[in-house]
Parts: sequence; C-alpha cells; structure tokens
Amino acid sequence: NILSFISFFLCALLFMSCGQKLLKDQYGCFLDYDQTISYASKKNKPILIFFTSQGDDEKSTQLVNNVLNGESFKKSFASKYAVLHADFSQNTFEKTLAPENANDQEVEEANTYTNILQNNYKLAILFNVSQMPAVFLCSPQGYVIDRLDAEKTINSIEDLQTLLDSKKEEIKNFNSMVSQTKKGSVSNKVEAIDTIYNATQSEYRAFLLPLVNYAVEIDTDNTSGLAGKFILSKAEIEAIFAYSSGDVESAVQKYLVAADNKFVKTEDKQDCFYKAAYLLAYSDSSDYETIVYYLEMAYKIAPESSKAESIQKA
Repeated sequence: NILSFISFFLCALLFMSCGQKLLKDQYGCFLDYDQTISYASKKNKPILIFFTSQGDDEKSTQLVNNVLNGESFKKSFASKYAVLHADFSQNTFEKTLAPENANDQEVEEANTYTNILQNNYKLAILFNVSQMPAVFLCSPQGYVIDRLDAEKTINSIEDLQTLLDSKKEEIKNFNSMVSQTKKGSVSNKVEAIDTIYNATQSEYRAFLLPLVNYAVEIDTDNTSGLAGKFILSKAEIEAIFAYSSGDVESAVQKYLVAADNKFVKTEDKQDCFYKAAYLLAYSDSSDYETIVYYLEMAYKIAPESSKAESIQKA
C-alpha cells in the first residue's frame, strides 16, 4: 500500500490535475501525464511519450503524419502501450484560448488545455527535451527505460514496431527489476531499488522519486548500507522540485536536513552545505551572512576533501 501511494507522489508534486474526464487526442493518445501514469499502472502497460510540435516543425509533422495518424497506430500501439502525446504546436496553443463571448463549457475547455500545455511543458523540462520530436519509453510506473531515436529511426509505423521489438528484452528486464523491489528483506528491496537507480541515466532519476522515497521509508536502520545514498538522492530531487517552483527556502532546507542525517557520508554532507549556499546565491539572495555560514560549514566538515579548496575560495 505504501508503494502504491508514493507511486503517485511525483505526479501530485509536479502537476496540477486536469480533472477526471479522460483526455485523448484523435490518435488515441493521452494528453495528460497523470492520466497516462494512472492507466499504465492499472493495466500494467509500458508507456510511450511523444513530444512534438506538429505543423511548426518538419520532423514532428512527419512523425505525427507517418506514425501517429491512422487506425493502425491505434490498434498496434495505443492498445498495447499507454501513449502520451505532448504537442507544443500553434494548434495546441490555440485550444487554450476561449472564443469571444465564450460560454461556460468553452471557458472550461480552454482552461483544461491551458493546464495540459503547462504541465506538459514542465514534463518536457524534466525529460530534458531540447529539440522536437522526442520519444521516450517508460515503465508502467513512469520510470524511464530509454530515449528512442525519433529523428533517425522512426519514420513509419513499421520503424516504430521494429524499434520497440528490439526493446522487448530490455522492457522485460526492467519490469523484473521493479518487481524485485517488492520481494524479500529490507536489504533485498533497497538493493533492487539501487539496481534500478544505477541503471537509470542521471538526468532521468527524478522520475525514480517514488522508489527513492520507498527506500528511505523502509530502511530506517540502514540495514542495506544504502540509506545515506537515498536520503541524499531524495534531498536532491525534492530540492530541484522546490527550487523550480520558486520555493528557495524549502529547497535549501532539503539539503540541510540531509546534511544532518547520520547515514549520509561526510563528503556528501559537505556537498549539501555547498549546494545550500549555491542555491541561495544563485537566487540573488542578499542574506550573505547565511551564504557564508553554509560555505564555512561545508569546508569545516571535510577540510581534507577534494572539494575543500574550491569551497574555501568560493
């Protein structure tokens, strides 16, 4: 039950709900991330996420026209995967604008699409999408398995099928790793989480927050020897979320709490104090006394570390 609960914590933290109405586009793709995760989890289906700018970007338009458009896509993929289509085209933007003299239903619809566009923009940032189109393969829980090469290898439905067929073993192995997080002793579960954590590219580890939280929740005595690692990871991920929402004070506190934990290694504590100082400084805070204090704490806690000299000069 605890894992089921926290599996949706990331979604609740990042995205506003777009309501209970099931939102899909003409291709059979979900528009809302929360609904995609919910559906995928219940049906135990892998997730495909398409980021496009249809009509505004040639490659995105080709991907939509050649892959997403057509009954064969709905039958072959929308039925086997939970598919999210996050489009950032002018056409999508226009859906956020209610017509002049709009009635209540039209205003509500425009507001819904505004929320969708804002949430998908946040999602694109988390996925580190720098150009369109971009395609990601995720587990039913929303953990990133791989980024697919949308530009070079996906020019048709057949291309997509071939690419996903080549990923079947990888999907199977990843799902097996996830299942191991629910079996055995506390150490067994945390070690299984660590396997997934290490197998996930660093830029996508924010999506592992439910698993990171679970590791911290169950390993209160550090029986795995990994409690400090996940306490630090939890702090880093939550600090990023807090900072991105404009709550600098909360972001700083995440690092300070981690630095005060007995299971966190000394040099990691040093890094926590340094990052706390960095966040304050980067946010243009005028609280120079506190910034200097955090830097001093960072240096004093591990004066012989490889980072100590650069911290002292900061």
